[in-house]
Amino acid sequence: MKKIKHCLFCLLLSLSLLGCQANSKSNNPPNHLNVAMFWISTSLDPTNDYDGWVLSRIGVGETLFRLNEKFEVEPWLADSYQQVDDTTWQFHIREGVQFSNGNTVDGESVKACIERAFERNSRAKDYFDLNRVEATGQNVTVYLNTASGAVINNLCEPLFTIYDASESEDKIQSTPSCTGAFVIDQFVPETTIDSSSNKSYWDGQVGVETVHFTQVADSDSRVLALQSGEVDLATTIDYSNLSLFSDPSKYTVSQVLGPRCNVVYMNNQSKYLSDQTLRQALSYAIDRQNIVKLTGGEEAKGLYSSALPYGNGIINAYDYNPEKAKQLLDQAGYLDSNGDGIREMNGQNMVIEYYESADHGSSDASIIAQSIQNEAKEIGISIHINQVENLSDIKAAGTFDMCSANDSTAPTGDPEVFLQLHYRSGAEGNIARYNNPAIDQLIATLAGTFNIEERQALSKEISEILLEDAASLYVSYLPLNTVSSSKVEGADQHPVDYYMMTKDIHIHND
Repeated sequence: MKKIKHCLFCLLLSLSLLGCQANSKSNNPPNHLNVAMFWISTSLDPTNDYDGWVLSRIGVGETLFRLNEKFEVEPWLADSYQQVDDTTWQFHIREGVQFSNGNTVDGESVKACIERAFERNSRAKDYFDLNRVEATGQNVTVYLNTASGAVINNLCEPLFTIYDASESEDKIQSTPSCTGAFVIDQFVPETTIDSSSNKSYWDGQVGVETVHFTQVADSDSRVLALQSGEVDLATTIDYSNLSLFSDPSKYTVSQVLGPRCNVVYMNNQSKYLSDQTLRQALSYAIDRQNIVKLTGGEEAKGLYSSALPYGNGIINAYDYNPEKAKQLLDQAGYLDSNGDGIREMNGQNMVIEYYESADHGSSDASIIAQSIQNEAKEIGISIHINQVENLSDIKAAGTFDMCSANDSTAPTGDPEVFLQLHYRSGAEGNIARYNNPAIDQLIATLAGTFNIEERQALSKEISEILLEDAASLYVSYLPLNTVSSSKVEGADQHPVDYYMMTKDIHIHND
């Protein structure tokens, strides 16, 4: 009955969000695309929270550099750069690029965007420690207070989107003038975005004339929208539903492994999980291969996805070994003295509080939580699952033993920022309350290292230590997917999840 009610809800939601399109669908031009997105932001100001990600996904916002399919940095709005010293970087801005309002992109406009990002978004300082920016003609010089080997990677982050910052605040929030393949025509916060092709796009002709984006937060509703034909393209479809789109005459499925990892953060300072042995036992108890069968992707061998150069060669990962888990618990004195199947601490049953929340309307977090609960029970550990809508406050307060997460461990192709935020002692984003001076030193060394091979080696060493400490429970590497109508061509899923709409997407109307 619960399943039926959920399906009915999804259907009603889909119809309510997309029904208005049905009446006008026949009026759409031949080169029009209807797209379902799991999230549309409250504004389109790239400096507001993560709103720049939406701007990038819809093909409007662009950055100085861009990541290719191998997570390698490529020049984009900046066509060259030079590292002057450890804290000074010079960039040359591509000649002849215009904002969608016709104004020229030059050094001063880039300077204004970088400065505004630091003025308005606290995340900016996480990417590099800015001292000042200078601009002359098409040249920009960025001066840092401290060295960072990830600067070029981090300038790919949509927070550093280049737009005409001289326009009014209202315009920047609703219809910013950017440089991408598409131009924003209309924006309704958290609801819809309408865009059209940029006729003067610097990188060539755009294949689609107009696009209508609708926020459809629930994965099942995105499925229904695709099946009904109300949308031509949708992203982030649950793995369990991809088989519904197996007919190549009707649909095209593009799937690729990205930098995201399903992580279960274990509170290293909680009553139970402050014990490394217990964390290691739980790590051995998890049948990751079985979870992958249900959610797709790959079994996690460490912190970094195998799609990343940092993710290769990890040899001490936790294989599924419940007998090893039981042995560790026995040796540590966690015994079931009363024979009820649950191990005890100080004469009382241990009950671990696990908090999970759906991500992007996906059921993956619930599947993982239930799997871990069942497998933990087999080794005598009781886990109580708490389903909540939002984990932010719980993570911040540390009022959990375990909690679910879907994290991009190298969102800009480099793990430095993620490690700084999540595993440095005392960091605001250190959800696991992990504390290891050796890791702190390695992260500091990584920041001052510029050679790529050396950075990869340091990043791998950090991952090895985190595994040994069982700092977190790494479950699986997530696949990203795009499902489109067969009439849509070029909608290839990029492994970096803030890229979606490109000039190469086009429609054939046979």
